[in-house]
Amino acid sequence: MRNVALFDLDGTLTRADTLLEFLDFALGKGRACLSLASTTPLWAAARLGCTADDAPKKALVRRVFGGQPVAWWAEQAERFRLQRMPRLLRSGALQAVADLQRQGTEAFIVTASCTLWVEPWCRQHGLGCIATELESDGIRYTGRLATPNCKGGEKVRRIHAHFGTDAVAYLHAYGDTPSDRPMLALAKEAHYKPFRQAPA
Repeated sequence: MRNVALFDLDGTLTRADTLLEFLDFALGKGRACLSLASTTPLWAAARLGCTADDAPKKALVRRVFGGQPVAWWAEQAERFRLQRMPRLLRSGALQAVADLQRQGTEAFIVTASCTLWVEPWCRQHGLGCIATELESDGIRYTGRLATPNCKGGEKVRRIHAHFGTDAVAYLHAYGDTPSDRPMLALAKEAHYKPFRQAPA
């Protein structure tokens, strides 16, 4: 039996959305803001239920990553891991992950953010990574998602697909938004909006 803990990333372990932080880090504030501004109408429409929930993210991915070299972005992701991620983490969050790992529990990040910048950080801390993937031809990004956006019910589908027929006990799940509730429902102990007892 595999004992597993599931962690949302953005807003749960971190104080900010890592997609926005990564774009700011890699592109600079000006270019990042221009890219986000171009998709503002879609974000508003999605919030009102007038378009698909993932339409704004798809548009942003197309604008930012379409035709861009995989190698350059991988370099930015490595720099982001070292220079920006440590200061985004909530107080006590990484310690809670490490405590579970010491008890023999496998810890997995399950996030709508992309493997591009999440996976290097996960490897550093011995975490499994279930995330949204960007499509590429191996040299350049196509500007499309290779998987559905890993959010809401899609998180549960991806979790089950990852573990397959393995015998798994989901001991803990951590999240901070209503879209995390399907994942939280899998676990024996659900932790909603954790790591907020100390100043972020």
